[in-house]
Amino acid sequence: MSVFRKVFPIGCVLMACLGSSAALAATAQPTPAQDAAQQAALQQQRAQVQAEYAAQRGACLQRFFVNDCLDAAHKKERAALAPIDTDLQAIALRGRLRAAEDELRRVQANRAASQRGQPDRAQAEQQSAAREADLAQRQQQAAQRAAQAAAAPPKTPATAAAPVPTPAERLFPAPAPQSQMSPAQRAAEVKQAEADFAAKQ
Repeated sequence: MSVFRKVFPIGCVLMACLGSSAALAATAQPTPAQDAAQQAALQQQRAQVQAEYAAQRGACLQRFFVNDCLDAAHKKERAALAPIDTDLQAIALRGRLRAAEDELRRVQANRAASQRGQPDRAQAEQQSAAREADLAQRQQQAAQRAAQAAAAPPKTPATAAAPVPTPAERLFPAPAPQSQMSPAQRAAEVKQAEADFAAKQ
C-alpha cells in the first residue's frame, strides 16, 4: 500500500504534464519573441510578489504574534507565485520543445545529406581499392628486387681498405686476443705479472 501511495502522486503529475504538453501542442504556439516578452513580464510580477512578501514579513515582525502572521504572509506569497511559476515553466517547456524540434530537423538534414552522398562513397571506395592494388604491386616489386639482390653474389671491392684507427685506438692499442698469443708469450706475461706483484709486496 505504501508503494501505491508513493507512485500514484507521481503518476498523476506525469499524466498532468503530458496532458498540458498535449494541450500546448494543440494550441497555436507563441513565437520565441512573444515568449521572451511574457517571461520578462512574469519575472517582474514575481519580483513584485516577493517584494510584497518582504514588506508583509517586516510588518509581521513588529507584531506580538509573529509566527501566525508570517505563516499567513507566506501562504499568500505561495498562492500568488503558483500561477506565475506555472506560466514560467510552460514557457521553458516551449523553449525546450523548440530546441528539440530544431535538433530533430538538423539530424534529419544530416541523414538526408549522408544518403545523397552514397554515390560519392562508392567512388571513394573504388579509389581506395585502386590505391591498395597499386600499393600491393609496389610491395611485390620491392620484394622481387630484394630477392634478386640477395641471390646475386656480394660485390667486394678490389682492395679492401684497412680500417683507420681512431686517435684513442692509436694511443691505447687493444691487447692482442689470448688466442693469438703463443704459449711462450703467455708464460712470459704471467712471470712478469708475478714479478711485479712480488716487487710491490
